[in-house]
Amino acid sequence: MVERFKPLKLSCPSCGAVKTVNIPESLFYDKKFGHIKIQVPQGAVCQDHVFVVFLDVKGRIIGYEAIDLSISPTIEEPKEEIIDDSIKTMTLINLIKTLGFKCVAGLLHARLFNYPSYLIMNNGAKLNLDEINNVLDGLIPEMYKNSRSLKTIEFDDEIYPMATYFYSLVQNQRKNAFLMNPRKHVIQMPWELDLELEKSIINSALEKENQNEQLKFLAYYIAKFIEDVEFTISILKGVKKISKKELIKQLKAKLLTSTITKNRMNEIKGFINQRISATIAKKIQG
Repeated sequence: MVERFKPLKLSCPSCGAVKTVNIPESLFYDKKFGHIKIQVPQGAVCQDHVFVVFLDVKGRIIGYEAIDLSISPTIEEPKEEIIDDSIKTMTLINLIKTLGFKCVAGLLHARLFNYPSYLIMNNGAKLNLDEINNVLDGLIPEMYKNSRSLKTIEFDDEIYPMATYFYSLVQNQRKNAFLMNPRKHVIQMPWELDLELEKSIINSALEKENQNEQLKFLAYYIAKFIEDVEFTISILKGVKKISKKELIKQLKAKLLTSTITKNRMNEIKGFINQRISATIAKKIQG
């Protein structure tokens, strides 16, 4: 009998690396309830990390857990209370360890681009929302701060033993919201853009040796992106329309300290459309 495989797009919870891997469908043949856990070895998705992915019985991703090989390779049964009630020292690394790399990137995008965000969890989990919201709020320049704080949506796991069913209900009700769960898994991203902007500035901040300064550098990189946005707007106000190629050329000539690429331009256009004016954003052609 030929083994059949199910493709899964996995995201490393430690660094955000993404890769599609094939999982044997036989893993799900006799599984009717609960979840399935698979250890993803170093090199399978990214070169530096080992992690566990949790799947429901239909093969849908419901969460991740990072493994610290310096402590123990043993995998313990997951608990829903993965996020600590408080984080003693709030650094960028601790935030990523607590929420997962992609969830942090998604929360940053939601706050910067003004989308609502929710953590979906059962009623037994705990989370210090104020501390995380304060960190996110401190990263955004003053004039672009908003009230889109991270909030929770709780469900009773006795009523909804299949969490993915409850996730679907929430997705139908909040189609414009960023949704995540306590297992470092992004449930929904309501925007068309990917997270390349957030991933790049998070990784740039993580390169700084002093962990206590990393959040400050992250705020600095966000401020530089806003500068690019505002300079772009100053150009757009003087034209009826302009191609991305010509706009990139002008920005490179005048913003010598910024790296303007096609992807960066897409992010700038998306920000202008979402936060400033759809009419101004439409001036960028192509």
